[in-house]
Amino acid sequence: MKRPSKRETLDLREMRRQITALRSRHSENLRITYLLNRLLIKIAYLSEPESAAHARQLREAFARTMADVEKRIPKNDRKPSGKANK
Repeated sequence: MKRPSKRETLDLREMRRQITALRSRHSENLRITYLLNRLLIKIAYLSEPESAAHARQLREAFARTMADVEKRIPKNDRKPSGKANK
């Protein structure tokens, strides 16, 4: 999951796309779905952040939710790190 850097402008469309994709991958896990839906509700009506402080709050909410989701994903369901298994 790509996390936006603090220097990039906040792309809410891309954030929603990532959240929706992750929610689809873990649709059988109601706790993960609940967490992702809550975040989607926070950003659903936004076309852009209201201010720099608002953008920071949204980034932090995204990071907190992604960390919470990562804790709840079973180890065997996690995406490979990209290193080749030899």
